[in-house]
Amino acid sequence: MTSPMHDRIEQAYAAFEKQKAAISGLEQAMASAETTVTAKNRAVTVTVDGRGDVVEIKFPTNAYRTMAPAELGNLLVETAKTAREQARETATGMFEALLPARMPLLGVLNGKRGFDEMMDAAVRLVSEPLPGADRPGGNGGQE
Repeated sequence: MTSPMHDRIEQAYAAFEKQKAAISGLEQAMASAETTVTAKNRAVTVTVDGRGDVVEIKFPTNAYRTMAPAELGNLLVETAKTAREQARETATGMFEALLPARMPLLGVLNGKRGFDEMMDAAVRLVSEPLPGADRPGGNGGQE
């Protein structure tokens, strides 16, 4: 017969292994992910990898040839920015599936929330009672 503490350790280890496998899968998905955005005028297409780094720029039409240099430069910057934002949202969605609910990860990545705010949310989450801790037999985390 095993003790309740041993059972909790086994459950925690199983949860850890599951999370480790999920993170490994996420790393593989991020390594192979690409996001491609084409400008509205179809003059340029930018592809970024899973981290948002530009990996390819294409000019699908000859429209770029008639653009002023500053106009083309701005179009490249805006298209790359849009591609990076879309890649960031995709990556955030993948990470959020692994994180506890209410973690403001996207807000931190897009600069709308500070890292300290995310860490405060993490502290609040780990300070909350475990699910089921208030139910009979849950022992409130006490063994």
